Amino acid sequence: MLLLLTLALLASPTCRAQNVLGNAAGKYFYVQGEDQGQLKGMRIFLSVFKFIKGFQLQFGNNWTDVYGSRSDNFIDFLLEDGEHVIKVEGSAVICLISLTFTTNKGRVATFGVRRGRYFSDTGGSDKHLVTVNGMHAPGLCVTGMGFKWEDNAKDLGSPEPVKEPKDSSDSSNKKEDEGRGKDDDDNDEDEDDNDEDENNYGNDDDDDDNDDQKDES
Repeated sequence: MLLLLTLALLASPTCRAQNVLGNAAGKYFYVQGEDQGQLKGMRIFLSVFKFIKGFQLQFGNNWTDVYGSRSDNFIDFLLEDGEHVIKVEGSAVICLISLTFTTNKGRVATFGVRRGRYFSDTGGSDKHLVTVNGMHAPGLCVTGMGFKWEDNAKDLGSPEPVKEPKDSSDSSNKKEDEGRGKDDDDNDEDEDDNDEDENNYGNDDDDDDNDDQKDES
């Protein structure tokens, strides 16, 4: 079986693509779909020998064509809202034998069996997977795969500052203080009036005494 795969790969036209991990023999492909939305899932088709026979990607609500070949044995890995693939690992002999996807939410999905030559790729902590390219032997398997990473989306809108609720007790205390100040002013005016009245009363008494003295004389 491996001999047939090797002969098929050698007979196929090859395209040396940059950043293709695994094997760069076979027919080149690039999965287009970013314009339809974010990467939301992947469907991996496995052969009876558990190597990666083909795959599809889901962008938004749409699935792409199958790259490689279909099989009755396939597994879907769907991403949740706000979830992105941040790391891909795999292994290859002639075909890709395994693929492992790790997301920013800590979920890990492994397809196939890890054996052969191991590889790993990531865009770093500030990037996520948006699509893939690679090589496949038509009708047989996916031989190699490359990964396109993109900066995480940034929220350009600045959140509105949180307005602290006004404390009703502070307002009532303020009004109370203003009321007290007003009462104090009124009391001061009353005291001034009383002082003036007392002075007038004293003056009246002095005038009466002066009148009495004039009468006696």
